[in-house]
Amino acid sequence: MEHYPKQKIEFYRRRSFSEKMNATFDFIRENWKPLLKYTFYLIMPVCLIQTFFMNSFISGYMGLLTSEGKGLPFSANNILVSYGALMFCSLVGSAIIAGMVYAMMQTYATRADGLKDVTLNDFKENLIRNFWKIICISLFLIFLLSVIILAAVFLAVTISEVSLFITIPIFFIFLLLLIPFVMIVPVYIFERDIRFSDAIAKAWKLGTETLGGMLALMFVLYVISSIIQTITMLPWYIVIIVGNVFSLMNESQMNQSAVYKFAVYILGLIQSYGMYASSTIGTIGLAFHYFHAREKIEGISIESNISNFGNL
Repeated sequence: MEHYPKQKIEFYRRRSFSEKMNATFDFIRENWKPLLKYTFYLIMPVCLIQTFFMNSFISGYMGLLTSEGKGLPFSANNILVSYGALMFCSLVGSAIIAGMVYAMMQTYATRADGLKDVTLNDFKENLIRNFWKIICISLFLIFLLSVIILAAVFLAVTISEVSLFITIPIFFIFLLLLIPFVMIVPVYIFERDIRFSDAIAKAWKLGTETLGGMLALMFVLYVISSIIQTITMLPWYIVIIVGNVFSLMNESQMNQSAVYKFAVYILGLIQSYGMYASSTIGTIGLAFHYFHAREKIEGISIESNISNFGNL
């Protein structure tokens, strides 16, 4: 019996909300093995470090709440250092995951067999390029958000309290205006030769003209991802709470034992990995919304130019 190769998922196509959902999960269903495999390989080193600082931050925070008069070695400095390291790991980890997913999507479009038997070398170059682009985008958005927050704080402090009725709504309006810039990630990655300033302008255009569809899709995918994250987080969270409650009730040092710390670390590792793995759903969904938005507004077609996918 003759077997025909399975038709690959078309990227650049106008899709309704349900069609974008279907395309997202069709891509995950078709490629879940390489996605999980390389998610594990690439993000686990970050998770190992992130979990350490996450548990250190939680221990320090809980210690400050419960160490009054007990002289426990917790300080605000320890918490700040742990929190800063945690945020740095989150920045790097998020860039790795998004860069990996989009590199694999780029490879899927250009390989005849999609991601079947794909190796790291097949998408390593795109992964590295995407990683640095996402770091650049993240720093830009952090800078922009910091400017907005500092401006709001400055106005709130230097002007009368009555001005808060104006300052606060303006602050939230600026935050809402940042939403369309979510599109800058797929724009800057999939349009390889585009300048960063042009990517910002194009992200605003694509984001504002398809804002309703983007919000609806990302909300639903966020809920799905949050459910997965909650499932992987609950064991870690419960053990943390139970350990601290027992330590308070019995005045014991249960949360200082080696067995407890090892259990919390392993469960924290599962929680961190679950967070990154579930984030791939929203990352893929955003890409399919970008494909839809670009086809809707510009009318390009991947089928007619698949060999030049990286330059589209």
